[in-house]
This record gives sequence, structure tokens and C-alpha cells, in this order.
Amino acid sequence: MFKKTTLFLLLFLLTSSLQSQKNSVIDSLSAALKKAKTDTAYIRVLNELAYEYVNDSPETAIKKATEALALSEKINYDNGKMNANNNIGLAAYYSNDYTTALRHYELAKKLAIKINNHSKLAATINNIGLIYDDKAEYEKALEHYLQALKIVEENNGSKYLMASALNNIAIIYKNQEKFKQSLDFHFKALKIKEEINNVKGMGSSFHNIGLVYKQMGELDKSLEYYNKALELRKSVNDLSGTALTLNNIGSVYETKEEYEKAFVYFQESLKIREKQKDKYSLAITLFSLGSNFCSRNKYAEGLAYIEKATAISKELNAKELLKYAYETYADIYSRQGSYQKAFEYQTLLINIKDSILNSEKSQQINELQTKYETENKEKEIALMTKEREIQELELNKNKLFVTVLIIATCLILVLSGLIFNRYKLKQKANRLLEIQNAEISQQKKEITDSINYAKRIQQSILPPDEHWKDLLPNSFIFYRPKDIVSGDFYWIEKNQNHVCFAAVDCTGHGVPGALMSVIGFNLLTQAVNEAKLTQPSEILKHLDAGVTKTLRQSEDGKGVKDGMDLSLCCLNKDTNELQFAGAFNSLYYVRNGELFEIKADKFPIGVNLDGVVDEFTNHTIQLQKNDCVFLFSDGYADQFGGPKGKKFKYKQLKSLLLNISEKSITEQKQIIEHAFDSWKNDLEQVDDVLIIGVKI
Repeated sequence: MFKKTTLFLLLFLLTSSLQSQKNSVIDSLSAALKKAKTDTAYIRVLNELAYEYVNDSPETAIKKATEALALSEKINYDNGKMNANNNIGLAAYYSNDYTTALRHYELAKKLAIKINNHSKLAATINNIGLIYDDKAEYEKALEHYLQALKIVEENNGSKYLMASALNNIAIIYKNQEKFKQSLDFHFKALKIKEEINNVKGMGSSFHNIGLVYKQMGELDKSLEYYNKALELRKSVNDLSGTALTLNNIGSVYETKEEYEKAFVYFQESLKIREKQKDKYSLAITLFSLGSNFCSRNKYAEGLAYIEKATAISKELNAKELLKYAYETYADIYSRQGSYQKAFEYQTLLINIKDSILNSEKSQQINELQTKYETENKEKEIALMTKEREIQELELNKNKLFVTVLIIATCLILVLSGLIFNRYKLKQKANRLLEIQNAEISQQKKEITDSINYAKRIQQSILPPDEHWKDLLPNSFIFYRPKDIVSGDFYWIEKNQNHVCFAAVDCTGHGVPGALMSVIGFNLLTQAVNEAKLTQPSEILKHLDAGVTKTLRQSEDGKGVKDGMDLSLCCLNKDTNELQFAGAFNSLYYVRNGELFEIKADKFPIGVNLDGVVDEFTNHTIQLQKNDCVFLFSDGYADQFGGPKGKKFKYKQLKSLLLNISEKSITEQKQIIEHAFDSWKNDLEQVDDVLIIGVKI
């Protein structure tokens, strides 16, 4: 939790001077409206007024634009209709009324095509893309952004609009984790902003590029571009942007576990945000500082900041922030072993998630209701028109025509009755289906919440980072579960001058694997702490017997036929003598540019149907300075990926470990992680992944 980067999008806060300028523009336009001598001039000013109100008062903007639209339709003024529809769409978008916004944007698009206005056409299509972007329909959003970009490029349009479209496309690719494409478009947008000397825009592009590199795990690159963004944003006194970039730089250092550096940047961000009126952003920085203190085991100071942030979140009724707060509290108390408090905040977290879900459903219902009422009004208008036509016909036609009309009307009523009956039956079936879907969704949610809580319990069992680093300072753990909970786990204990550590792969993954991991972890700890064993072969024998007994494995087939593969080492810290024993999983060590493999025994822990405990082979290696030792499960080598979608395989894993052995332990982990993500790319992860590296 505390090592995750806290990244939130900020809304730019208008200063009082800008608001004063805005009021001045509105006053000037209001005066011009009174002096307008022609209908077209009056419509033009009305549309300009509507645009000025879009941000601060969408209702006023819609009222002004609707008046402009009505007058434009009366005199058949296409340019006025186009701008009015665009303004109504924009105001509806800011009010989160996406149905109305889309309807008016589509009308504006048709008018822009009709009058051959390429600039307005591109802007409108770009705005439609923003709606689909907000609705997380990324494919549709990307389609519209690319279409807008193509129009601007083919017609040598606005550089500003071109940069905006490129930036939007880049963000879509980032959200889809297509980082290479995202960077390509961000750099194109940056180049255009440099051409038009848009310094504030350049700062935004540098910031966005830093964000992409952060998500790729290239932390030094991320810092490079964040620092460029910071310099530009400070140069133009962009306070909100400066605070955001400072906060994100801090989060990168947090990920690098350079907590003191992270603290400095979070503090600087806080100083800016305390002077502004944006409480939402202030809460974000307070959360960042709280997490930073907790990462340094200063829980009292951390909780103080998190409590301040939580108070602001409650004041703003910011449910997304409250969700983050409760998640943070649950994690802190779980780390401290206060499981009752952790459970209480986990319950609050579930409740706030339900509240968010219900709010989203209410918004969808309101959108459907608005659409329904609009369609009803259109039907009423059509019906009134039809009635007037019938009245005129009645005055001019003879009785025979009236009779025919009555018969036709009766037929229509009968048909309408049949259609209505079919509609009611379909509506009833849909309601039943909605109830069933809701029940399934609720069951799925409850299961997911339970598994998420199981994840917290499993994480609390695993050795804390600080405990691991205390026993093996020059080491790393690359741990990537396939599901929420994992069948792979890492373990470490100390007995006098011996440090025993293991990489364990339980049968399966997910919940079954996680249950096996609890059994294995407890038996390993018992072997060292209670039985005082320090010879790996004896520890594995103890583990083998314990698993067989716990799972009641026997020839009658009634017990659970599950087990574990693992590699286990005991290192004498005084002499650097390493003892190793393994079940299926080998040990690699690198010395002077050459990789050696110590093979494991070809039988697993457990699954002793004959009731006889296995005897494991004990290996001894005298390690030298700069030797690197690697333990692993089979998940990394079995991952499908690469250009042909094939397995990574052990041969390639050996080559990777040999190539990184001369680098620092931190660099080794970063390279292993990046290589795995690059190989897997968009393919599904097939198994839990665990690699432990130790450098002497």
C-alpha cells in the first residue's frame, strides 16, 4: 500500500484575478447583446455568452445556447445552430449528462460537415471522444480522437487542437497499458507545443511522459521528465501543476524506497496546496505524507496525516478519497497486528464501495429517465401534429373517408395494444433478468471482498520487507501473484548464526494455493524455531512429514493429494557456507561470470501415499564475495509471451540471471521485473511468479 504511487488527476483552480477577467468578459458580452442590430449578430453574442458560462454555470449556458438555437432555426442560420448545439453539448458534458451531450454533439457534427467547417468538425469529434473516455469506452474514444487528428492534419488546422488530440490519444494508450504507443503520441504533442511556445502545455506533456515511465517501472526516466515538468511549471507560476508534479516525484522516490527524499517533495507539495482552496488536492498530499511516515514505520505521525486527509474527505463527501482512506487504515492496522481494527475499516471500505456503486447506478437511472422524458415529449409533439392534420382532413373529406379513417384508427389501436402487451411482457422478463444479474453481481462482489481480505491476511503472514532486509541486507524478492491470493510464498528465519530462507510453490494458485501456503509457512517456521533444525534436508523432511499428516494423505485416497515444490537454503553468516536442498526446484548461483546449477530431488513435499517420509539430498557450497544465489518457482520460466507467444523457459532465465549478476541487487530486481512485463506484454499471466536473489 505505502509503496504504491498515489496518482490523482487535479482540476485547475481559477485565481481571483482570472475570475475578475471572466466577469468582465461576461459584462462586455451582455452589453454587446443589447446593442446587436441583426439576428445573426445577436445569435453570435448569445453563443459566446453561453460558452463563457459553460464551466461555472452549465444551466445558464444551456439556457443561452437554447435561445440561440431556437432563433437560428427560425432564420435557418446553420453556423448559429452548429455553435449552439456545441455549447449545449459542452454544458451537458460538464453536468455529466452524457446522453444529452452526445445528441447535441452529433447535430453539431452534421452541421459542421454541411458548412464545411473543418476546425469545428475536428473539435466536436474530439469532444465526443472525451465522453467515451469518461465512460471508459476506450476503443470508441480512441476512434474519435484519431478521426479528429486526421481532419486537423489533412486541413492544416489549429496546432493547439492537434496537440490536444495527440495528448488525448496518448492517455488512452496509457490507460490500456500500451506504453510505447502512449509515449510516441506524447512526444508528438510535445513537439507541437514547443513549436507554438506553449510553455504551460509543455510542462503538462513532460509530466504525462513522466507518468508513463513510472507505470513502466522506469523510475529514473520518470524522474528525469518529472523534473523537466517541475522546472517549466515553476517558470510560469503554475501552482496547481507544480504541486501535482512535486507529489508525483515524491511517489517515485517512495517506490524506490528512498523515503527521506520522497518526504521532502511531499512537504513542498503540501506548502503549495495549503495556500490554495482546493481541499481535494490537499487531501491527496496529506495521504501521501501519511503513507510515507508509515513506510518508515512512523505509524503515529503517519496516522495523524491520514486522519487530517480523512476529515477533509468526509467534509467534501469525496467517496473515492474515503475508499482510499479506509483501505489505508485497514492495511496499517493489519501490519501492526490489530486485526479487529483492520476488520472494522475493511467493513467501512466495503460499505463505501457499495455507496459508490449505488451512486453510479443512480446516475445511469437519471440518464435513462431524461432520455425517456425527452422521447415522450417528442412523441407528444408528433401526436399533436397528427391530430391537427386529422381535424383538417375531417373538414375537407366526405363521410366515407372519415369511416375509412376510423377503421384505420381502430386497426392502429388494436396493433398498438398488441405491441404494448408484448412490450409489458418483455419489460417483465427484463426486470426478472435484472434481479438475477444483481444477485449474481452481489454474490461475486461478496466473494471478491472475502478473497481481498484473505490477501491482507496472507500478506501479514509473509516476512515484512524490513525483517527480510535485516537478515539478508543484499537481497531482493520479485513476487507477482497471478490472482488476488497466491500459492507461491517466500520464507525466512534465523537460528543463531544461520539464516534459512526458501522460495515455495504450492500446488495450484489462487485460494487453494493460498491455503497450502499457510500450512507450509507454519511448518517451516516450526522446523527452525521449535525443532531447531538448520540443515535444509532435515527441514524438508520435517515439512514433508507435516504436510502428509496435516492433509491426511494415504493410499486409501481420502486425503488431499496436494503438495509443494521448493528450494531452501541455510546460510552461515560467519563462514558464508551455504547448504541447499530442494524438491523439484533447483538453485542457481553465479561466480566469476559463470552460472552453476544445483539440481533438486525429483519428488515434491507431501503426496506420500505410501506413508513414508522422503529423504532429501543436502548440498554444501562455500560461497565467495560477489557470488549471486537465485531461488525461484516455475512461474517465470512458464510464462507465455514474446513475439511468438511461447514460454520464457529456463534457458532464457539462466541467461538473464547471468547477465545481471554483476549489477547491484536493486538493479537486478528492476531488470527481472521489466523483462517479465515486456515478455508477457498483453498476454494473461499463467501462474504465480517468485524469484529470490542474494548477493554475497
